[in-house]
Amino acid sequence: MLSEPRTISLLTEVIHLPAVQPPEKLREVYNEVCRTCGYENFTRIQGGARIERRDAEGEGLSQLTFLGDRIQFTEDHTGASVDQFGKKILAVLSTALPALSIPLILVQQSTVRVTATPNSFRNASEYLARSLFRIQGDDLQPLGRPASVFGFRLVLPATAQHPHNFNVRVECYVRDGRSLYIENVGTFKAPIQPATISEVEKNLHLTADFLGENVFKFLSIFDRKESE
Repeated sequence: MLSEPRTISLLTEVIHLPAVQPPEKLREVYNEVCRTCGYENFTRIQGGARIERRDAEGEGLSQLTFLGDRIQFTEDHTGASVDQFGKKILAVLSTALPALSIPLILVQQSTVRVTATPNSFRNASEYLARSLFRIQGDDLQPLGRPASVFGFRLVLPATAQHPHNFNVRVECYVRDGRSLYIENVGTFKAPIQPATISEVEKNLHLTADFLGENVFKFLSIFDRKESE
């Protein structure tokens, strides 16, 4: 079985009808989310603004971006949990939607990225090639040069029972060849009104839970010694 997954990045993007946001309105939102969510720096960018907080030491980045037709949330290597990220999103949207006169969220896309390590193989590439894809060394000889299996994708389209789609990516983690990089991108096309803004948090959890439960269980089936 794979090791416990470690969350490295969380992202959510909500798309709304295009609008030109006055700088003073964006400043109002900035002042409030700095107080409630710990953001620090405000930068005007083309079509909107970027608000962020960087770790004094390390590579952690917490970022909030306002563009003409969307709001983007990022927690990258900050150690934030899905619960913490979801609560931060709700706090920001509760302030931003009325302040910026955004009446409706049209589409939401959430991304969860984790790493996990196979326990029965030396590294992620060996796990993918020898267990999941059943590729042996001689099978690669026709290529005429050294090669390794890097990853694969799974596409799970929307159904009547699950009206959202998931796109899963599984690769060797570039920063640590022993580990797998596992990503799930969930796309939710049901409109969300300010009165039901908690749906944004629910959709984030659906994305994280599918990765942490369904995808993780699927991948763990193949983390076994070849004699088993």
